[in-house]
Amino acid sequence: MHLKKKMTYEVVLERWLEDKKIYIKESTYASYLYVVRNYITPYLGDYLVSQIDHKLIQEYFLKFYRQTDKFSDRTIKGIATIVKSSLRWSMNEGYINYFELSFKYPRISGHSKVFTLTKREQNKITNYALENITPQNIGLLLALYAGLRIGEICALKWKDIDLKRGIIHVRRTIQRIYMVDINENNSRVIISSPKTQKANRDIPINKFFLNILKVQKDENEFFVISAKEHYIEPRTYRRYFDRTLKKLQIDHINFHALRHTFATNCIALGVDYKTVSELLGHSNINITLNLYIHPRLAEKKKCIDLVSKIFQEKAI
Repeated sequence: MHLKKKMTYEVVLERWLEDKKIYIKESTYASYLYVVRNYITPYLGDYLVSQIDHKLIQEYFLKFYRQTDKFSDRTIKGIATIVKSSLRWSMNEGYINYFELSFKYPRISGHSKVFTLTKREQNKITNYALENITPQNIGLLLALYAGLRIGEICALKWKDIDLKRGIIHVRRTIQRIYMVDINENNSRVIISSPKTQKANRDIPINKFFLNILKVQKDENEFFVISAKEHYIEPRTYRRYFDRTLKKLQIDHINFHALRHTFATNCIALGVDYKTVSELLGHSNINITLNLYIHPRLAEKKKCIDLVSKIFQEKAI
């Protein structure tokens, strides 16, 4: 048997990771490494790579699904993406023979639940932020009225805000990544370009918000929400948000709900989907459509009534 065929899938996965490391962002590599070490190697790592075939992978997903039903569709889809990519690489490198990679995995649920703030909750946060203008409260407004992600808010510097033209340039994001070592799990904060090319975007600022920013303007290299040369990392800022919710007597909700609220408001106001997608920095419009475009029963009924009306007119 060829030496490559005698290797275990665990060894091949590690080689695939090393190959991918050159081409992907550090944060993406950390995410891949975590998934491989926790969700793939424990189940499939001991198999010889020559034993990997369509049937084995299909059984793995069914077994994995039954044992980890607490995980979201997004997690399982992420695992499937890595398995497919590593196997495709293995075929190209001659570790395994070609087989069809169209295996399926059960979905846990339908559309992911998008949590948004009520109008009353939005007003509470807005009024509080405007009555108490601080760098950190400006961050809340950036999420609620410009749709920035928390990592983008934490990474935003004053040099990224063009006060003359009224534009926010989103060029960086901050996140804490978890690197899985042999003996321990280490984490560290990194500042990098946004998650996709489309996430590098320019967002217009309305005149009212622009005037607030002009008053708060600080040194170009200072981070907006820290008012210092050193950043506030996302998990720290989330704790500030949680304390604010408690102070305002608003039930706990994830910080990302501010961004969801922005998007939902845009759709409700009739803004075209392409514009909403670009403001959010989604990699493609389908992400926007899948997340936010869910017609209500009343809208579906209106559609059916309109179609029926056409046939009724023809009948007359």
